[in-house]
Amino acid sequence: MKANNKIFMRTDTRAQVGIGTLIIFIAMVLVAAVAAAVLIQTSGVLQQKAQTTGMETVQEVASNLEVTQIVGAVNGDKDNFTAINITMKVMAGADAIDVSQFVLALQDKTDRTDGIVYDNYGNNTSAVFFQVFELRDDDESLNASGFSDTVINSGDLVYISIIPGSMTFPTREPVRIEIKPEFGSSVILEFNTPSSYGTNDNVVLYP
Repeated sequence: MKANNKIFMRTDTRAQVGIGTLIIFIAMVLVAAVAAAVLIQTSGVLQQKAQTTGMETVQEVASNLEVTQIVGAVNGDKDNFTAINITMKVMAGADAIDVSQFVLALQDKTDRTDGIVYDNYGNNTSAVFFQVFELRDDDESLNASGFSDTVINSGDLVYISIIPGSMTFPTREPVRIEIKPEFGSSVILEFNTPSSYGTNDNVVLYP
Protein backbone atom coordinates (compact mmCIF):
# COMPACT_ATOMS: atom_id res chain seq x y z
CA MET A 1 0.00 0.00 0.00
CA LYS A 2 1.46 3.27 -1.14
CA ALA A 3 1.67 5.92 1.44
CA ASN A 4 -0.20 9.16 0.78
CA ASN A 5 2.49 11.81 1.05
CA LYS A 6 1.10 15.34 1.39
CA ILE A 7 3.22 18.44 0.92
CA PHE A 8 2.27 21.39 3.11
CA MET A 9 3.30 24.97 2.07
CA ARG A 10 3.89 27.16 5.09
CA THR A 11 2.81 30.76 4.67
CA ASP A 12 4.92 33.28 6.72
CA THR A 13 3.49 36.82 6.77
CA ARG A 14 5.77 38.21 9.44
CA ALA A 15 8.26 39.58 6.91
CA GLN A 16 5.54 41.54 5.09
CA VAL A 17 4.35 43.00 8.36
CA GLY A 18 7.90 44.00 9.23
CA ILE A 19 8.41 45.81 5.91
CA GLY A 20 5.12 47.68 6.33
CA THR A 21 6.05 48.73 9.83
CA LEU A 22 9.42 49.96 8.58
CA ILE A 23 7.76 52.03 5.85
CA ILE A 24 5.35 53.57 8.36
CA PHE A 25 8.24 54.29 10.74
CA ILE A 26 10.26 56.01 8.01
CA ALA A 27 7.22 58.07 7.02
CA MET A 28 6.69 59.12 10.64
CA VAL A 29 10.36 60.12 10.93
CA LEU A 30 10.09 62.22 7.76
CA VAL A 31 6.90 63.91 8.98
CA ALA A 32 8.52 64.62 12.36
CA ALA A 33 11.60 66.04 10.66
CA VAL A 34 9.50 68.35 8.48
CA ALA A 35 7.42 69.44 11.48
CA ALA A 36 10.57 70.09 13.52
CA ALA A 37 12.05 72.19 10.72
CA VAL A 38 8.85 74.26 10.52
CA LEU A 39 8.78 74.73 14.30
CA ILE A 40 12.44 75.78 14.41
CA GLN A 41 11.94 78.28 11.60
CA THR A 42 8.77 79.64 13.22
CA SER A 43 10.44 79.96 16.63
CA GLY A 44 13.34 81.85 15.04
CA VAL A 45 10.98 84.31 13.36
CA LEU A 46 9.00 84.76 16.58
CA GLN A 47 12.19 85.33 18.58
CA GLN A 48 13.38 87.98 16.13
CA LYS A 49 10.00 89.72 16.22
CA ALA A 50 9.95 89.56 20.02
CA GLN A 51 13.41 91.13 20.25
CA THR A 52 12.44 93.88 17.81
CA THR A 53 9.21 94.56 19.68
CA GLY A 54 11.07 94.61 22.99
CA MET A 55 13.62 97.13 21.74
CA GLU A 56 10.88 99.34 20.30
CA THR A 57 8.96 99.14 23.57
CA VAL A 58 12.02 100.16 25.57
CA GLN A 59 12.56 103.09 23.19
CA GLU A 60 8.97 104.20 23.55
CA VAL A 61 8.75 103.83 27.32
CA ALA A 62 12.16 105.11 28.40
CA SER A 63 12.79 108.82 28.73
CA ASN A 64 15.94 109.75 26.82
CA LEU A 65 16.13 113.43 27.76
CA GLU A 66 17.12 115.14 30.99
CA VAL A 67 16.20 118.79 31.49
CA THR A 68 18.64 120.65 33.73
CA GLN A 69 17.33 124.22 33.61
CA ILE A 70 14.66 126.49 32.16
CA VAL A 71 15.32 130.21 31.78
CA GLY A 72 12.92 132.84 30.46
CA ALA A 73 14.32 135.71 28.38
CA VAL A 74 12.45 138.87 29.45
CA ASN A 75 11.27 141.47 26.95
CA GLY A 76 12.09 145.18 27.11
CA ASP A 77 8.83 146.06 28.86
CA LYS A 78 9.60 143.52 31.61
CA ASP A 79 6.18 141.92 31.39
CA ASN A 80 6.60 138.91 29.10
CA PHE A 81 9.06 136.39 27.63
CA THR A 82 10.64 136.74 24.23
CA ALA A 83 11.99 133.19 24.52
CA ILE A 84 11.90 130.22 26.89
CA ASN A 85 15.27 128.47 26.93
CA ILE A 86 15.38 124.81 28.02
CA THR A 87 18.81 123.34 28.73
CA MET A 88 18.91 119.55 28.26
CA LYS A 89 21.13 116.56 27.64
CA VAL A 90 20.79 112.94 26.59
CA MET A 91 20.33 110.46 29.41
CA ALA A 92 23.25 108.12 30.13
CA GLY A 93 23.12 105.05 27.92
CA ALA A 94 20.44 106.49 25.64
CA ASP A 95 20.70 106.47 21.86
CA ALA A 96 21.38 109.58 19.81
CA ILE A 97 18.39 111.88 19.34
CA ASP A 98 17.51 114.02 16.33
CA VAL A 99 16.30 117.34 17.76
CA SER A 100 14.82 118.39 14.42
CA GLN A 101 12.17 115.71 14.95
CA PHE A 102 11.00 117.17 18.26
CA VAL A 103 7.38 118.30 18.45
CA LEU A 104 6.57 120.69 21.29
CA ALA A 105 3.43 121.97 22.96
CA LEU A 106 3.28 125.19 24.98
CA GLN A 107 0.39 125.97 27.29
CA ASP A 108 -0.39 128.84 29.65
CA LYS A 109 -3.48 129.37 31.78
CA THR A 110 -5.78 130.18 28.85
CA ASP A 111 -4.02 129.23 25.58
CA ARG A 112 -2.31 126.16 24.20
CA THR A 113 -0.17 125.79 21.07
CA ASP A 114 0.46 122.28 19.73
CA GLY A 115 2.70 121.15 16.91
CA ILE A 116 5.59 123.52 17.63
CA VAL A 117 8.38 122.44 15.28
CA TYR A 118 12.08 123.04 14.75
CA ASP A 119 13.00 126.15 12.74
CA ASN A 120 16.60 127.28 13.17
CA TYR A 121 16.22 129.55 10.17
CA GLY A 122 13.61 131.63 11.98
CA ASN A 123 11.63 132.21 8.79
CA ASN A 124 8.20 132.03 10.39
CA THR A 125 8.31 134.85 12.92
CA SER A 126 4.54 135.08 13.42
CA ALA A 127 4.07 131.52 14.71
CA VAL A 128 5.49 129.68 17.68
CA PHE A 129 8.63 127.69 16.86
CA PHE A 130 11.85 126.54 18.52
CA GLN A 131 15.55 126.73 17.80
CA VAL A 132 18.47 124.65 19.10
CA PHE A 133 21.91 125.85 20.20
CA GLU A 134 24.83 123.79 21.41
CA LEU A 135 26.57 124.45 24.72
CA ARG A 136 28.85 121.41 24.64
CA ASP A 137 29.35 119.23 21.58
CA ASP A 138 32.78 117.60 21.48
CA ASP A 139 32.01 115.23 18.60
CA GLU A 140 30.26 117.95 16.52
CA SER A 141 27.14 115.86 16.09
CA LEU A 142 25.10 119.07 16.26
CA ASN A 143 25.83 121.92 13.89
CA ALA A 144 23.21 124.48 14.85
CA SER A 145 24.89 127.35 13.03
CA GLY A 146 25.15 125.42 9.76
CA PHE A 147 21.73 123.75 10.10
CA SER A 148 23.19 120.54 8.66
CA ASP A 149 23.52 118.24 11.70
CA THR A 150 20.75 118.08 14.27
CA VAL A 151 21.71 115.06 16.38
CA ILE A 152 22.62 115.08 20.07
CA ASN A 153 24.12 112.13 21.89
CA SER A 154 25.72 111.24 25.20
CA GLY A 155 27.94 114.06 26.49
CA ASP A 156 26.26 116.82 24.49
CA LEU A 157 24.61 119.76 26.25
CA VAL A 158 22.18 121.95 24.30
CA TYR A 159 19.38 124.35 24.89
CA ILE A 160 16.10 124.66 23.06
CA SER A 161 14.83 128.19 22.63
CA ILE A 162 11.05 128.38 22.26
CA ILE A 163 9.93 131.58 20.54
CA PRO A 164 6.38 132.08 21.88
CA GLY A 165 5.18 134.50 19.21
CA SER A 166 2.03 136.27 20.35
CA MET A 167 1.55 134.15 23.48
CA THR A 168 1.71 136.11 26.72
CA PHE A 169 2.79 134.99 30.19
CA PRO A 170 1.43 137.13 33.02
CA THR A 171 2.98 136.86 36.47
CA ARG A 172 2.03 134.00 38.80
CA GLU A 173 0.51 131.92 36.02
CA PRO A 174 1.08 128.18 35.37
CA VAL A 175 2.99 127.13 32.25
CA ARG A 176 3.22 123.63 30.77
CA ILE A 177 5.70 122.49 28.13
CA GLU A 178 5.60 119.08 26.43
CA ILE A 179 8.58 117.82 24.45
CA LYS A 180 7.83 114.83 22.23
CA PRO A 181 10.96 113.21 20.74
CA GLU A 182 10.90 110.85 17.80
CA PHE A 183 11.51 107.92 20.16
CA GLY A 184 10.97 107.68 23.89
CA SER A 185 8.39 109.08 26.23
CA SER A 186 7.42 112.73 26.25
CA VAL A 187 9.06 115.13 28.69
CA ILE A 188 6.51 117.26 30.56
CA LEU A 189 7.65 120.43 32.32
CA GLU A 190 5.43 122.52 34.58
CA PHE A 191 6.28 125.73 36.39
CA ASN A 192 4.81 129.11 37.35
CA THR A 193 5.82 132.46 35.96
CA PRO A 194 7.56 134.73 38.50
CA SER A 195 5.68 137.01 40.85
CA SER A 196 7.58 139.88 39.23
CA TYR A 197 9.75 140.10 36.14
CA GLY A 198 11.94 142.62 37.94
CA THR A 199 14.76 144.32 36.09
CA ASN A 200 16.73 141.26 34.98
CA ASP A 201 16.96 140.16 31.37
CA ASN A 202 16.63 136.50 32.31
CA VAL A 203 14.52 134.72 34.91
CA VAL A 204 15.21 131.15 36.12
CA LEU A 205 11.98 129.17 35.91
CA TYR A 206 13.28 125.67 36.67
CA PRO A 207 14.56 124.20 38.92
